[in-house]
Amino acid sequence: MKYLAHFDKDKRYGQPLNEHLKAVAEMCTEIVPNVVKFKDMDNDIIKYLAYNIGFFHDIGKYSNFFQEYLIGNYKGSYKNHAHISACFSYLFLFDKVKMICKNENLMYILMYLCYIIVRMHHNSLTLDRLFTIEGQDVMWQELNVIRQNLFENQHQILDDLSSIAPNLKDLDFSTYLDLERLKGNKYFMNMPQLLKMGRFADEQWYFFLIYMFSLLVDSDKLDSAELVHRSGKSISHSRVAKYLAFKDKGSVDKTLLLKRENARREMMNNVDSLTDEQIKNSRFFIITAPTGIGKTLSSLQCALRLQQRIQDIEEYVPKIITAIPFINIIEQTRKEYENVIGDQASLVVHHRLADIASNIKSSENIPISKALLEIEAWEGDVILTTFVQLFQSIFTGRNSALKKLNKLAGSIVILDEVQAIPEKYMPLVGATLQKISEYYGTRFILMTATQPKILEFGDRLLNSHEYSSKKTIDLFPSSETYFAQLKRTKFVPVLEEEMNTDKFVEFFIEKWNPLKSAVIVVNTIERSIEVYYALKSELKGRGIDTPVYYLSTNIIPKKRMSVIQEVDKLLRANKSVILVSTQTIEAGVDLDFDIAFRDFAPLDSLVQTAGRVNRNSQKGEHLPVYIVKLAHDSDYIYHLFNRKLTMDLLREYKEIYEWQYNKIVDRYYDKILSLGIPQESKNIWNEGILKLDFNKIPEFKLIEDLSFICDVYVEKDENATVLANEYENIILERGDYAHYNSFERKALLRNITAKMNDYIIQVKERKVESNLLQNFEIRNGVQSSLRWISPKDVSKLYDEETGFKFI
Repeated sequence: MKYLAHFDKDKRYGQPLNEHLKAVAEMCTEIVPNVVKFKDMDNDIIKYLAYNIGFFHDIGKYSNFFQEYLIGNYKGSYKNHAHISACFSYLFLFDKVKMICKNENLMYILMYLCYIIVRMHHNSLTLDRLFTIEGQDVMWQELNVIRQNLFENQHQILDDLSSIAPNLKDLDFSTYLDLERLKGNKYFMNMPQLLKMGRFADEQWYFFLIYMFSLLVDSDKLDSAELVHRSGKSISHSRVAKYLAFKDKGSVDKTLLLKRENARREMMNNVDSLTDEQIKNSRFFIITAPTGIGKTLSSLQCALRLQQRIQDIEEYVPKIITAIPFINIIEQTRKEYENVIGDQASLVVHHRLADIASNIKSSENIPISKALLEIEAWEGDVILTTFVQLFQSIFTGRNSALKKLNKLAGSIVILDEVQAIPEKYMPLVGATLQKISEYYGTRFILMTATQPKILEFGDRLLNSHEYSSKKTIDLFPSSETYFAQLKRTKFVPVLEEEMNTDKFVEFFIEKWNPLKSAVIVVNTIERSIEVYYALKSELKGRGIDTPVYYLSTNIIPKKRMSVIQEVDKLLRANKSVILVSTQTIEAGVDLDFDIAFRDFAPLDSLVQTAGRVNRNSQKGEHLPVYIVKLAHDSDYIYHLFNRKLTMDLLREYKEIYEWQYNKIVDRYYDKILSLGIPQESKNIWNEGILKLDFNKIPEFKLIEDLSFICDVYVEKDENATVLANEYENIILERGDYAHYNSFERKALLRNITAKMNDYIIQVKERKVESNLLQNFEIRNGVQSSLRWISPKDVSKLYDEETGFKFI
C-alpha cells in the first residue's frame, strides 16, 4: 500500500507520507542554529527533540482511516491523526531521553510539552480541557481504535518507514503505542493542572514550547506546499556606504551630511572594535541618536557587519529582522533597504497591508499562494515588519502567528523607535527580549532618539540587574555630544489655563508668522475637525490664503498619503502651509515645519512632534513647539499618571531647549521605574508565561482593544468599486476564481484586501450605529465584517477634506 501525507484530488497526486516525515524532521533540525539552548537543555538535545517531533508528528496518518479519508471514502472521527501521533512521540522520546536526563521532573515536563506540540500542531496551543472528565472515555476509545489499526499494519508501516530511515526497521510499535502507559502515568494526566498551578513555574518552558511548536508548524506547512527552507545569504555591509555615496551626491547640506557620516563611522568602528568573545556573548546593542542622524541605514550597516562577524565566529548566517512601530513608514524604509540589498539577497516585507505581489521578484515564477506562505513564514534573508507582527508572534498561542517565531532564533533584530511600546508593557517586553536573547541566541539592536530603559524595566520584572548592566554594547557612546549640539527646537509650555477651540485659534494666529509653515497636533478626531474648520474660517476672515490641510485616521489611507505628499511638496518649496493633525503625524511621517502647536500629551509624544520641526537644522535655531492644554482632550487618550508626571516636569521650565530633552526623558522614565511593575505586565508574565496559560497571553495588545471599532469601506471612486467587485468574486468563487483551490483563494483574498485598505477607515461602533451605516453584505450579499458607504451615500456620510461625518 502506498501511504500518503496529502492528496490533491484535482491533480490526482499525493505526497508520500514517509518522504513528508523525513523532510519535516530534517527541516526542523536544520533551521535550529547552534546558539539555541535552554537552562536545562543544550543545543544537541534541542536538535534531537526537533528531529523526532518532526519525524513522528504525522505517524497517525498511517492508519487506514486517514488514508481512506484522503481519497474521500471516510469522514468519521477515527481519521484524526495528531493525538495518536502525540502519544507515540511521547512514549518514544520518553524512553530515549530518560537515558540522558537525570532530573525526573524535567523529563516529565519536557516530554509533556513535546506531546502538546504534536497534538496541537493543527490547532492553537492550549493546556485547557485536554483530559476532561466527561470526554475521557470517548478520547481513549478513539485512540485505542486507531492504535489497534496501526498495530495491525505495523509491518507494512515499518517497511515504508525503513525505506527512508533504515534504523527504524526494528521500531517497537507495541511499546510506543502502549496507551496504558499514559493512562496510568499520574505525571502525564495531571501535568496541565500542575503547570497551571505554578508547580513548575519557569519561563523557559514557555519559550521552549512556542519555539518547538513554531519549528514543527513552519516545517510542516513549507514541506506540504512543496517549498524548502531558504538558506541564509550574507550581504556586504559596504553596500550601505556605496548607496549613501550615490544618494547624497547632489545634497547641498554638507554640514548635516558630515554629521551623519561621522555618526555612521563611529557606530561601525565600535562594531569592528568588539572582540570575538564580545560578539559571541553580547546580545543587546544600543543606538541612541537624535532624529535626522541617519539611524535607519546606520543600524542596517551595523547589523550587516555583525552578520559577517557572526558568520565567521559561529558559522551560520543570521537573518536580519527590522521591526517598525508604524505601517506608514514601512514603505519608506523598504525603498532604502531595496536600494542597499539589490539582488544580493531576498527581502520580505510583512504587515497586514503588504501587497503579496510586491514581495515576488520578477525572476521568480512562484504561485501567489506559495508566495503568501513564504511571506507569513518570514522565509527571507532580510525581514521588514511591524511591532504588531513581531510581538504577535511571541505573545500568542495561535498556530498561524507562531509559525514564524522560530526565525527569531540566531537572528539580528533591529527594533526601531522602541519608545513606541506602551509603558504598561515595557517590563514584559524587556524581560521577554532578555529571555529570547538567552534561549534563542537572538541579538537586538535597540534604536531610538529617547531610550526608554526597556531593559531596566525587564530587570525589575525578572528581579535581575544582569542585562542592563553587563550584556549591552553602546554603539554610539558619543550621542551625548550630538544631543548637546542640538538647537533645532524648544518646548514652550503654555499650560496655565485650558483652551477651547476658539481660544486656541486666537493663540495660534498670535504666534504664527503667515510666511511660515505650521503643524497643529491634537489628541482627538473631533477636536481636529473643529480646529481645522475654525482655523480655515478665521484665516478667510482675515484675508489670509495660506493652504490648510487635514490629516487623521478619519480620512481614508489613500487620501492621507495624498495629503502628506502635497504638504511635503509645499514644504520643500518653502511655501507657507498649515497642517492640522491628530497623533497620526507622530507615526514616522517625514515632514519638516517651521513651528508646532501640540495639545498636551506624555513626554515621548511631545518629543515626537518636535521631530517634525526644523528636522535638518536649516530653518534657524530653537524654533518653538508650543504645548497647550485643550479642554479635557488628553484625559481621553493618555493614562492619568503619564499626564501628571509630564505636567510636573514641564511646569519646572518656562522653555525647554532641545539639548535638554533627553535629560528630561531620562527623569521621566526614572520616575516611572520607581513606581514598580504595572499590573498588565505582571499578569501576563506570572500567569501566562510562567504558568503556560494561553488565555492570559493575548491580553498583550499593542493596539488597544478594537472590539468597539468598525472597519468602514468607503466606495468613493471607480477603483474602490473595482476592488469591491473583485473581493466579492473571490469569496463567491465567480468567474475564473471558481478554478482556484482554497489556499489560492485565501492568498488572492489577502492581496485584494490589502488594496481595499486604501479605502477603509476605522470608526467607533456607537458612531457607526448612530449614522445607520449599512453592512457590506447589503452590496451584493457577501458576508463580511465590513460596514459600507455606498457611492450614492458618499457625499452624505464622507467629507473629502475631513473624512467620516459625525451626524
